[in-house]
Amino acid sequence: MNEVVDAGPDDAEVLAQVHAASWKATYRGILPDTYLDSEVDGERARYWRAALAASKYPILKMACKTGSVVGLIALHDDPEDDGYDYTIEHLHLLPDSKGRGLGRTLMKEAAMAARAAGAKTICLWVFEDNAAAIGFYERLGGVTDAHGTDKFAGGDAPDRRIGWPDLDGLIARCGGR
Repeated sequence: MNEVVDAGPDDAEVLAQVHAASWKATYRGILPDTYLDSEVDGERARYWRAALAASKYPILKMACKTGSVVGLIALHDDPEDDGYDYTIEHLHLLPDSKGRGLGRTLMKEAAMAARAAGAKTICLWVFEDNAAAIGFYERLGGVTDAHGTDKFAGGDAPDRRIGWPDLDGLIARCGGR
């Protein structure tokens, strides 16, 4: 059985494990191999410990299947993305959990939480070379409205911002109300 739960301060290690596994499977050829092969696990563990200690994400949810965490979504409401109320900073699934509707479920749950907090709009940044993710977001009604370069882990990767100016429309496309 699948369920979505709020992540808490004690979930840093499991969030880091899902995050690192997702990046290793998805970002090969986008982020440097040396980072993915030898640094990502420890770096993501430090990242999540610090993020949870600082309460960086007002919306942070985990997808669980039979008691194990298989995915996560994290949103922040910093004003760095003009015109958007929330930014999805992370949406990650374990590689063998993709294609089962969990990404859509996490998007719906996070969008509903953002709406409950008063949001009307949401966006995210995605690597240009991540065609599968771009297709997923476009199927959910996301529209590209900006381009940039993500300088992370010693690499410069082109990325794009995909936004939903109508949060209710995103929720509907995810199967929610």
